[in-house]
Amino acid sequence: MSQIGAARWVCGAASLLSFGLAGAAQAEPARLFRLPAEPVDTALVRFGVQGGVSVGGFPTPGCAGRSHAVLGLFKPSEALRRLLPEGCASTRVDARAFRILGQRSPLAAPRPATPVALPPTAIELAELVVTAEKRTEPLRGSPFAVTALTGDDADRLGAQSFADLALQVPAVAETNLGPGRNKLFIRGLSDGTFTGRTQSTVGLYFDDTPISYNAPDPDLRLTDIARIEVLRGPQGTLYGSGSIGGIVRILAQAPDPTGYAAWVQGEGVMNEHKDRSFGGEAMANIPLLGGRGAIRAVGYVEGLAGYLDNPILGVEDVNHGRRRGGRVSGLVNLDGWQVRAGWIRQDILTADSQYTQGGGTLNRDVRVREPHDNDFTQYSASLHRQGSTYGVRISAAYIDHDLSTRYDATGAFDLPPSQVAAFDETQRVELQVAEALVTTTDSARFRWLVGAFGSSALEKSSGVLDARIAGGAARSLYDRRDRLTEAAVFGEVAYDITPRLTATLGGRLFATQVRTRASGFEIAASPLPDLDAHLSDRGFSPKVRLSYAVSPDVVFYVQAQDGYRAGGFNVPAAADGMAAGPAITSFRPDRLRSYEAGGEARFFDGAFTLRAATFKAIWKNVQTDQFRASGLPLTLNIGDGSNLGTEFEMVWRPDRHWRLRINGLFNGPELTRADLTFPAKVDIGLPGVANRTGGVDLTYAFGISSSWRAELTAQAGYVGRSFLTFDGASASKMGDYAQGRVAASLESANWRVEAYIANVTDERGNTFAYGNPFSRSRAVQATPLPPRAYGLALRRHF
Repeated sequence: MSQIGAARWVCGAASLLSFGLAGAAQAEPARLFRLPAEPVDTALVRFGVQGGVSVGGFPTPGCAGRSHAVLGLFKPSEALRRLLPEGCASTRVDARAFRILGQRSPLAAPRPATPVALPPTAIELAELVVTAEKRTEPLRGSPFAVTALTGDDADRLGAQSFADLALQVPAVAETNLGPGRNKLFIRGLSDGTFTGRTQSTVGLYFDDTPISYNAPDPDLRLTDIARIEVLRGPQGTLYGSGSIGGIVRILAQAPDPTGYAAWVQGEGVMNEHKDRSFGGEAMANIPLLGGRGAIRAVGYVEGLAGYLDNPILGVEDVNHGRRRGGRVSGLVNLDGWQVRAGWIRQDILTADSQYTQGGGTLNRDVRVREPHDNDFTQYSASLHRQGSTYGVRISAAYIDHDLSTRYDATGAFDLPPSQVAAFDETQRVELQVAEALVTTTDSARFRWLVGAFGSSALEKSSGVLDARIAGGAARSLYDRRDRLTEAAVFGEVAYDITPRLTATLGGRLFATQVRTRASGFEIAASPLPDLDAHLSDRGFSPKVRLSYAVSPDVVFYVQAQDGYRAGGFNVPAAADGMAAGPAITSFRPDRLRSYEAGGEARFFDGAFTLRAATFKAIWKNVQTDQFRASGLPLTLNIGDGSNLGTEFEMVWRPDRHWRLRINGLFNGPELTRADLTFPAKVDIGLPGVANRTGGVDLTYAFGISSSWRAELTAQAGYVGRSFLTFDGASASKMGDYAQGRVAASLESANWRVEAYIANVTDERGNTFAYGNPFSRSRAVQATPLPPRAYGLALRRHF
């Protein structure tokens, strides 16, 4: 039976009941409602099931569209009032029945159209839903640590990639090696600031597809985005390997079968040194198949202004670059099933690195330019059915991520100190993933989900020492192939012990296997045999949660959950041709368990919302990517770690004009036990993550006329001090800086113009004390913030 048919059946039954039941008033008990925003006919069916009541009179003229999300303890009459969209009203028939009414009167004078509305109120803000836990839940009152930002939020914050949002999301940090070269950390859980063989500590997803394995963040541009969700804490039960810190999900705007839409935008930027860059992006949405499908296409190109000079080579603005890409997605609705397919392509090319060396504020004295190329391609498809009782989703994807980087390797390895040379590193990751998921959707007292997951990642990487620049030769250091496969089954059940108390239990049974083959050790002092090794791991990742709704405005929870990563292998230490270092041939899987308590409270009729959590993470056999003295990468288990911290997020909306958002993290990540095979200190913190970070975002919006509105925004963020490495060397200090951005915009139904200033104070804080593994010991390296920049963007909707 279709959802509309079910709705009419329920409504018809309620109409009969309204004439057959006596109307003695009874006390109306409160119930726990979990109602996402969805088509109103489906929402009324779900409301009737959860409220134990009948609903009649629907469909009715004037009542249509999408419902509001409702989550919390309410009397059914109050829940129904909050649920219904504009144009809908209700009346009570008796203690267990309601009738839906349309509010539009043919005698009422039409209201003048308002093409552009002011920002939503606090109540409207709470209608945002999240799907990070693989089921649709309203953000309001969600019993887990999650932050959700809309695409409009990202635009308002000037976020062209997720790195631009990091300081406005609690507990998120990112390295700053360069565009498409960075690592993400959540809750201070850093395995080291270098990118190597370890799988990322943060699972990065675009829609339902993982877009990274052990490669850095591909830095996809946030163009035409619906929502960004950040789920904090290990997520091994639902997401598997590589999510010990948390999950970041970027969700694109879906193709819209209801109508055509398009826009184009152009942008120009000039920094404090008069360096200019330009960019443009466009979107088109085209309905197909008589409104049963649609296709949506996005394209963009962006110039990356340079701001560093190289006096040795006599080149200015050496680190300029560009980013270009596009997405195409399609959607077809077929008899209750939805079929989606998508393609993503993005290329980032930078002409040089963005670190300084040699003491100059914005200078670098290297002998070889260090370009970086990052090419990302993804193909995906999914099949989805959302019934009133069960939902099914089957998805599959293929990702091809190619990276190539050149480093100045003058005097490295066995070369004379003055011998000019380069080290060329290439990496190609081919990732295939598939997942099937079945979940209940009726939000009854007992709810569950069950799924199966499989992935296969093939990585081909090589390192070549190229001395041909000065008349030498090119020689291979290593050429390797790594394949990681993972298979898992997982599930989760939630049970409402009482209308206020809910218990959630989950688990993931997984198996991983790694096989590494390596050869091409041409620099080794003596011949080395080829490497062929494999490693298997099996385990169970549990999750336990209790949540308690004190009232519709106050929810608390406690939970424990795990995360894990697979192990792997290194090339032989003698491959660098130097004196033998630590003979660490392999690294073991690591495990993390987190305990946390948190909740959400809303005050002043929903105008002020506070979400906070306190957590304790225990990390065993911490994997980390480091470098040998030669600069060759090395992965090892450095010891055990832990982190104790508190995070919070506050949103204040006193009216439709003002909004203030503040977030912060106070934590103490550290090694509690150091392995003696590699120099490391305990109690100094984990690399690249500060003991405290915070952000603030203030917006004021006001109408100028019936068709134009204005918006003023200001934001600032602070990052505390940290170290680049586990040994806490003074040369590796970084952080302890703040930065800000201000912007003003005008918007109508068809036009939007924005002017902004980034890095308002022209801050030069050291964001990352690293750039080149072959010269780090010869000179102090630092990565300053880009200089103050002035931008202007113009968008036209069609």
